[in-house]
Amino acid sequence: MNVTPLLIIGTCLLAGLLLRRFSSFPDNSADVLNRYVIWIALPALILSTVPSLTLEPTALIPMAVAWIILLVSAFVVIVVSKQLQWANSTRCVLLLLVPLGNTSFVGIPLVSALIGEEGVVYAILYDQLGSFLALSSYGPIVLAIHGDDRVSLKSVGHKIITFPPFIALIVAVLLSFIGMPKNIETAAQSIGATLVPVVMVAVGFQWQFKLPGEDRLPMVFGLVFKLFLAPALAFILLIPFTMDDFIRHTVVLEAGMASMVSAAALAISHGQNPRLASALVGYGILLSLITVPVWFQWLIH
Repeated sequence: MNVTPLLIIGTCLLAGLLLRRFSSFPDNSADVLNRYVIWIALPALILSTVPSLTLEPTALIPMAVAWIILLVSAFVVIVVSKQLQWANSTRCVLLLLVPLGNTSFVGIPLVSALIGEEGVVYAILYDQLGSFLALSSYGPIVLAIHGDDRVSLKSVGHKIITFPPFIALIVAVLLSFIGMPKNIETAAQSIGATLVPVVMVAVGFQWQFKLPGEDRLPMVFGLVFKLFLAPALAFILLIPFTMDDFIRHTVVLEAGMASMVSAAALAISHGQNPRLASALVGYGILLSLITVPVWFQWLIH
């Protein structure tokens, strides 16, 4: 198993914790770091990955499952949040971090280690056509609805078309037809590679081990749904279909990854309950290193 991505996550998470502990960075550092991610690193990552994707019939499987789980997750979050009368910012964080998983930086290495390289292609499709595409389209809708401004179709549309990752997605799709210049692709890859380290420093900077009482139940709900219920739903959705086991296993494991760090960056940069967002990512990544291998062992037996 390639442990380098996990070492990067752990090191940067710890760095963020220490920087906050020793007051080495200003109090608004997490906000600045997350704005860098949203405006620069994430668009660069989209530009470096999306144009190279090729669509085949089998690509519909991970993409469809990812979007169905997103819709079901969002519906459950809305219902539970309404019933338990959770705050607007709490609902916003859950709508971003429960449907969207860390299906790339943690997901792909885990799939490679547990299933092998044959599963990586489907992990990438799940990530790019599911999680990543949703972040660029679904993400700004959630933020627009939960923002301070009055919600209207015009305001939601404006949020989407001015959202930097969405603009990058449109440009990336166009470049997939005309071709991405190699030097631009290389530059975009280098800039995009800064996304996870910067986000994890920001998450560590915001992470509080002792959450306020009102955030504990939402965190438990988010972790249980993300790590247990979402992969169970993926498994059920795939039962009627005939496919190679490695495809089925890959999709289920991707569905069970921890919350997406970029989704947390979105929530934090817009002031939506940063403590809950950081806790879901931090605790989720640590727990997923146990739950994902357990899911795999269950699938192969």
